[in-house]
Amino acid sequence: MWVHLNGRLVEESGAFLSVFDRGLLYGDGIFESMSAVAGVVFREGRHLDRLGRSAAGIGLPLPLTASGFSAAVRDLLDRNRLQDARIRVTITRGEGRPGDYVEAYGPPSVVMAASRFEGVDPSLYRNGVRVAVARRRQIPPETLDPAVKSISRLTSVLARREAREVGAFEAILLDGDGRLTEGTVSNLFLVLGGGLLTPPAPAGGLPGITREAVVELARAASIRVSEEPLPAGSLETADEIFLTNTSWEILPVVRVGERAVGGGVPGPVTRDLLARYRDLVRFECRSGLAGPDWKARS
Repeated sequence: MWVHLNGRLVEESGAFLSVFDRGLLYGDGIFESMSAVAGVVFREGRHLDRLGRSAAGIGLPLPLTASGFSAAVRDLLDRNRLQDARIRVTITRGEGRPGDYVEAYGPPSVVMAASRFEGVDPSLYRNGVRVAVARRRQIPPETLDPAVKSISRLTSVLARREAREVGAFEAILLDGDGRLTEGTVSNLFLVLGGGLLTPPAPAGGLPGITREAVVELARAASIRVSEEPLPAGSLETADEIFLTNTSWEILPVVRVGERAVGGGVPGPVTRDLLARYRDLVRFECRSGLAGPDWKARS
């Protein structure tokens, strides 16, 4: 495989960063994950907008314009002969020195990698997954803005390991007041009385691109959507629960800990929104509506 490294396409085996890169030393950087269908990145413009907001949130000057990023992503897909792919863009503050938290001596480091996207095991959509509420709390917004997609993921790593120890697929994080926020790599939705409930973004988690699309689809289908603070107990009263992210799309949750959700099978609202979401992705990508100039077309 080929990767984009600081303006060049290089073979994966020859892609190296300095051992003093601040991404390695401090987790000082941001990232963005995107998916491509038929060679077109779904809502690429919105992903790049979010990348820009993340960069601004940590005071990191981006070394490429939005059009430059788009061109680099297209070159990456072409070089790897990928049509349906998952793409990750990682940007760090560049080279620094151990113990120096402030100064970055080199320009920002940019790494873009793509791999064939085959999705998760289809049985997870048929059967649903189990989640666990993590003991570890979400990083508070006053410490790190949830809207910043930071490469500092240790909290999520430890919470996910905690979930795995009890046989759960994903961990749900609470804030300091015991309210629901998000999963370690996903946004959270509850279905109650036919309507959708989701923690507000960014206070309740990252403003996900898939999350945004689900809200749009639900409202277009006349499904009531409420973005509001939700106590952890809401998980016990929900008719359905699902998770969203770029790779998982809309993933049904059928158990929270030992308790079954909705009879232990994926619910009708979740299944309907998943079908609508997949139709939306195919339509936008194959009609050219999802590319870098989506704003001009929408």
